Amino acid sequence: MDPQRRLDLLATLHYVYGALTCVLGLFALVLLGMGVFLNSDLVAAEAQQPPPEWLGSFFGIIGVAVFVLVEGIGLLNILSGRWIKQRRHRTGSIVVAAIDCLNMPLGIALGIFTIVSLSNDRVSDLYGITGRVA
Repeated sequence: MDPQRRLDLLATLHYVYGALTCVLGLFALVLLGMGVFLNSDLVAAEAQQPPPEWLGSFFGIIGVAVFVLVEGIGLLNILSGRWIKQRRHRTGSIVVAAIDCLNMPLGIALGIFTIVSLSNDRVSDLYGITGRVA
């Protein structure tokens, strides 16, 4: 496959994966909502034995942390797709690909495909990298 076409395909895959990750990250807001609900006066008034006070805060903090982490990874993938499309920041795209390898199974496939593609000598020429450092 032509390196130009491979990089265009890779950029598109990063855009799609990043958007999918951002959409799925919205489900972490359910944890935040559950934390707010557990801390509400409605639960305390209706329950015979209300949940511990720390439980709502725990769910809220976990929900916010997961939301920020997942949305950050999704935005990094979208940014990496833009970098690949513009043929800039090759190292940044490789770092994002390594982070993607932590997610199974789509992240591993995209991460390995990205690392292998960006390590190619013909692709390095497209990025304007003349010499390889050993």
